[in-house]
Amino acid sequence: MSQFLPSRYNFAVPAGDGDERIALFNAGSGALLVLDGEHSMELAASLLDRSSPLSCDTFHPNLLEQLRSGEYLIPENLDEVVGIRERYWKARGETPIVITLTTTMDCNLGCYYCYEERSGARLETGDIQQIVDLVAARVDASDRRAVHVDWYGGEPLLNLEFIEAASSALQAYCRAYGVSFVASIISNGSVWPDDVEAFVARHRIRQVQISFDGLKAHHDKRRRYRREYKPDSTASTFDRAVELVDRLVQCARVDLRFNADQGNSGDLIPFIEFARRRGWFAAPYPAVFQPARLASYSTASSFMRDHELSLAEFDALRMEARREVGDGALIEESEVPDGYPYPKTSVCAALANNSAVVGADGLIYRCGLQVGEQRRAVSTLSKAREVAAGSVPEGVGKDASWWKAFDPTTQPTCSICSFLPICWGGCPKKHLEGDRHALLEQGRYWRTNLPRLISQAAGFDLGAADAEVPDSLQFR
Repeated sequence: MSQFLPSRYNFAVPAGDGDERIALFNAGSGALLVLDGEHSMELAASLLDRSSPLSCDTFHPNLLEQLRSGEYLIPENLDEVVGIRERYWKARGETPIVITLTTTMDCNLGCYYCYEERSGARLETGDIQQIVDLVAARVDASDRRAVHVDWYGGEPLLNLEFIEAASSALQAYCRAYGVSFVASIISNGSVWPDDVEAFVARHRIRQVQISFDGLKAHHDKRRRYRREYKPDSTASTFDRAVELVDRLVQCARVDLRFNADQGNSGDLIPFIEFARRRGWFAAPYPAVFQPARLASYSTASSFMRDHELSLAEFDALRMEARREVGDGALIEESEVPDGYPYPKTSVCAALANNSAVVGADGLIYRCGLQVGEQRRAVSTLSKAREVAAGSVPEGVGKDASWWKAFDPTTQPTCSICSFLPICWGGCPKKHLEGDRHALLEQGRYWRTNLPRLISQAAGFDLGAADAEVPDSLQFR
């Protein structure tokens, strides 16, 4: 007689309100099964209890097949973490090549919450050959035949000359070696060239992120021009960004990032209404709305702890946004960009073996949020830069082995967490920095939101998904 154990990654969410249906979700496989009937509750309870094995004759053969194929039931001796570990390391080698190029650390705006250190550091046309060589090495080291370049800053378009030259050189390399090329850009939307559509086409820009800090009054106050960059006394960073988005949605995907904190959260719903009236959600390339919680991204912005929304406040705000957007637009959560808690099969660029972040200082980083923190760099772009600087900055390379070895499945807390397959430990940068506050918030996101996501996928009334995942189910 074969015996099985319930998977530690099983979750059950009842439909509620007298409805006997229960959504059964497995985070390891991504399977979703809706149980119905008078024994649904009893069956779900048995699949959450790992204290004793279950025999195969406990279940009807058809149900047993569903439970086994969905990995709700596993062999007694199976270590589920081993499979997740294999998936994780496979993803590190197979995640697409993303090369982030920090064209400059300068910016024309002065946002109060900015974590970047503004400086005159910038990539020069003399760096382009080393960048092409870096890309070629990443392509040669993998079986990937596609390169994604992300233009980053500071405000990347303050170094337009470099973008034009580097993009041309990288595209020429890709054409010569049969490698596909696409690009994206993160911008404040205030200094774009006049030929917006041609610029997008010329540089094969598929995606543009434009950030807003509210409607005009809040945005202009928070995203003010720095004195040396202000075009004139009446210039509005909000108006410039809006005019740009009007044109971009005709030719590229635009991610509308709304940066929310305690002071501007009341603008979020009116901003969605504003975007709808502008036609951004019904354009040839419909804009995607991305609510973002302003928080302490690095030690340089630790003061944000006094201004950030609590996770509960931000979750409530996102719920309002989802109701307001409805089916008329895509609203994207960074934790579940596909809208469903699929088990992870890719990693962020910081962990991808063949990706890299080139800083404006000529140093190579793993994570874009670390650019400018030279002690966090893992290597240098070229020896020529080292000679010019006189020496390699102190600390460069000391984190390289940590990034190479990081594995959430071996972390003491993550390895026993039932969210592991859909989370993979959250942001690795927070693990490196020992940011316990941020790591606890990651767990809280899944405890409070996974029931909603499961209910949504099962077609249940979302009002039934109010309960949090208890500690006893998160750690088992």
